[in-house]
Amino acid sequence: MKLSDLESPYRISSRIPSISSSKIKLGAFGRARKIGCERNVASMLLQQRQALRVIYENVDVTPKPLFHTAFGVIDENQITALENMGLFQMESASQLMASPSRISGLGASSSILFRSFSMPSDDLQMESLLSTQIYESLPVDEKEDVAPSPFFLPSDDLAIFTDRPEVTIILKETQTYFIFEMPQMTEDLRTPEGQIVQEDNKNYEYVTVGPGSNRKLLNAETQTIRVLTKSRGTYLGMRPRKNQDVFVNNWVIHDTYAAPELMTEKNGRMIVHTRKSMIRMREAQELQYKLPESEAIPEVSFKEQLSCIGRQTRFLNAACVMERIIANNVFAMPLKRFTGLIKRDPCALDLEFDYRLDLLWTYACEMTRGRPVAAFRCSQANANLLAVAYGAKTGSDKTNGLLLIWCAKNPSQPGREYIFDSPLSDIDWSNERPNLLAIGFYDGSVKIIDVSSKEMNVIRQSRRETSLACSPHWQIQWWIGDEQFNFQEQIYTSNQDGLIYCYRLGEDFFATDIMRLYRVEGKVAGISRIDHCVAYDVPISRQPGALLLRRHPTVNNIYFVGSDEGCVYRCSTNYLRQHVDSFMAHDGPIYSLEFSPFCRKLFLTCGADWCTRIWTEGLTEPLIILSTAMTCVRSACWSPTCSTIIAGIVNDQICVWDIRRKIHIPSFVISSTNGTRLVAIEFTANGNQLIVADIEGIIYVYNLEGMPFPPYNQVKVLIESVQKALITKPELLKKLKKLGPPF
Repeated sequence: MKLSDLESPYRISSRIPSISSSKIKLGAFGRARKIGCERNVASMLLQQRQALRVIYENVDVTPKPLFHTAFGVIDENQITALENMGLFQMESASQLMASPSRISGLGASSSILFRSFSMPSDDLQMESLLSTQIYESLPVDEKEDVAPSPFFLPSDDLAIFTDRPEVTIILKETQTYFIFEMPQMTEDLRTPEGQIVQEDNKNYEYVTVGPGSNRKLLNAETQTIRVLTKSRGTYLGMRPRKNQDVFVNNWVIHDTYAAPELMTEKNGRMIVHTRKSMIRMREAQELQYKLPESEAIPEVSFKEQLSCIGRQTRFLNAACVMERIIANNVFAMPLKRFTGLIKRDPCALDLEFDYRLDLLWTYACEMTRGRPVAAFRCSQANANLLAVAYGAKTGSDKTNGLLLIWCAKNPSQPGREYIFDSPLSDIDWSNERPNLLAIGFYDGSVKIIDVSSKEMNVIRQSRRETSLACSPHWQIQWWIGDEQFNFQEQIYTSNQDGLIYCYRLGEDFFATDIMRLYRVEGKVAGISRIDHCVAYDVPISRQPGALLLRRHPTVNNIYFVGSDEGCVYRCSTNYLRQHVDSFMAHDGPIYSLEFSPFCRKLFLTCGADWCTRIWTEGLTEPLIILSTAMTCVRSACWSPTCSTIIAGIVNDQICVWDIRRKIHIPSFVISSTNGTRLVAIEFTANGNQLIVADIEGIIYVYNLEGMPFPPYNQVKVLIESVQKALITKPELLKKLKKLGPPF
């Protein structure tokens, strides 16, 4: 192959010129001028390589040259620093001349690589320094082969690669990550999946409510066993094993099966023992059933053994549970109505609002016969518990006191029995500690007991040295103390001497009198009293009896005291031994004072002047007066679920009032079953039952039937009912509206 065959119209020149003899000239317009004879196409090194041929086994295997006829033009877009310098000189229409002396100066410290190319032109060939690289002064071999100038191949020439290479690209699907998935809960009935779901539904109905159930499913409450699990697993190592050889022949096997007394059965397998091991096993079994030898035990009669067992706590608890199970067979339906499992249908066609009372059961036993009920309180922590305090009748042989804790799970027998030396006057549960019960007695003493134990457990007890009270405590209540008592509960009492005591729960249980009442003299705001025609009336005591004690529901330092004269005293814990205000509520003893649970500015009172009155704070005139017969109203209370319903007792009758409908007569009246006089009445916490007590020691539990549905806005309905009742009293209605919200 000749060199001329590889040449093209666009000739490529790549050589290393001599630094000492070469000159570089750049014209003003960038055209390269000829400075010598025409340069060779290839350098001497390339010409020598092309003259060499490589023949292997008569086959010419000389490598083909890198130059191709299709690549006559070498694209080079880079502009070197020397070209920039030449362009700056061309702007001034001057020529850049590199003298041999200057170039030789550069060659002393570095080597210069010149790259040139020729542009196609008619008769002018241009040479320029396209790339100049200055390297550090390193030993350069003059005979070292220099790599050809870089160039790139055009991509649109199909003659470059006659056979294009095959490239295989494999696409793989990556793992799918579900960020959110909502599976469908329905299936199309026309698909196989829908048919399967339909079959499963039919099978479920057949097993649960269909013929396949066999009535084995019960809707009842159960108590499941609590299973204790571990939060982390445990690892048990493998037991070590070892090999042991045993030689057994036919005679040994014959002797073993010939002695069946040495064989035992365990888990369905026969185990053969030796004579020594069998003897040790039998001795261990005999020792297991042997009782230790003890000293001579005296003989105990059968009655003494039963009495000893009956005093054990475990036996008493087991007997209490068994009694409740037996009582459940008798009181199953009343208990369901008491707990609210059975309710009336609000959409029934025969639904009537007749305000009926249905008797569920009575709390009574042999110990309570002939004992009047002094007070009873429902537990705030457990709605099934009811504490009842029993007093003593005048002239009766029963002069001691009795306290019973009744439970609705067994209305036939009390859960706790406590007997005291003095009759009880009042009781109250603690709010912070529900197991504590405060008891006031007729002899003026106060005790706090723990009802969680069957035996008497007295926590605190008043003494004569620290408490000077010797008259009955008609009211005893737990109040949350102020900052002075570290906001702990304290006990406040009111007694027959007109004194209000505060008992601190310290070890000494010290009592402090914070208020003393005095009899009413002169004209007092409120109702007018009847003038008694007594010429010489000298009272024995100057202090009236404080029959009731109530704390203000919103203001902690305000409380009210009702006296046996019918006067209500407004007192404050900040002003000791003097009241803030007073008004006459009844012409006679006052027995109840209850604030409305929905509107705290309204409260009711009842007394011995045959009336139940509704009052509001700020006015000394009663808003509504409820009266039925010329008999004292012993107790009255508000309903906790309906703001306009009031229940009261008049002699042996229970009266249910609804001031939203009428106030001249009660909505429902029922008499006690045995005709005895009633002494106390109270609603349960859920408002569905009414508890009534009489002087014979019987507690009645009534279920409210036919009661109206509670209104949506209880306060609004209550205020509208009061204002409706005051239509005939316009002056009082104006005074009521001047009090502000909610009136």
